[in-house]
Amino acid sequence: MKKLAFTYKNVLFTAFIIVEAIIYVVYNIISATQPGDPIILKYSGILLCLAVSAVTIYFNRDADAVITTAAMLFTAISDLFILVLDRHFEIGLATFIVAHSLYLYRLYHGRAKRIWLTVVVRAVVAGILIGICCGLFEAELLVIEACIYLVLLVGNSVEALIMCPRARKNILFAIGLMLFLGCDICVGLKHGSMVGVHLSNHVYSFVVFMIWVFYLPSQVFIACSLINKGQCYRLNLNELQVQKSD
Repeated sequence: MKKLAFTYKNVLFTAFIIVEAIIYVVYNIISATQPGDPIILKYSGILLCLAVSAVTIYFNRDADAVITTAAMLFTAISDLFILVLDRHFEIGLATFIVAHSLYLYRLYHGRAKRIWLTVVVRAVVAGILIGICCGLFEAELLVIEACIYLVLLVGNSVEALIMCPRARKNILFAIGLMLFLGCDICVGLKHGSMVGVHLSNHVYSFVVFMIWVFYLPSQVFIACSLINKGQCYRLNLNELQVQKSD
């Protein structure tokens, strides 16, 4: 007699992945075949990632779940301004900076002595980048925020990849951040005309389409990086047992 045990946590994540996959397929089909942008459907996928991340606080009882949920909350706020409302981009970019600062803290949680080195290096790189960009373009708040955000995102992505051998959760987190980076590369190309980069209509349409090809999966992978967390703090939940005859 074989027993296949399903914890509430695994059932939750399975349902989460199925629903997100449906949202992902539907909005990509709509985006590829219809003139309108299903932004509310896209945003619902982001909110679902936030909700599932918040629920993992109950299951995991650890700092990573709390940090990631806080980061996803600020991400959802950013998307509200930048994507849904399509205004107040300074606020949206500022909350993205907070989100990726929290992801930096997650990477170094429990290793406080090591985080200062990367913070100093990033601050220096960001300062140099801000100086260059403000010399080339008009010194605006958005330009400064974009420089800080870029340094945070690239730094987090690289350091998450370096930490992959430590645990499987780091692999999922690194994939999520790399997809996040891919999304923002496409965002940068979309607005390339601001710095003299002009795309053909076909390339522009492809770049715009690829933004959300990368973005929602990035949030799903980040949420799923919590799936194997907290095993040392496992709660005494009743498990559903499915018995299957040999």
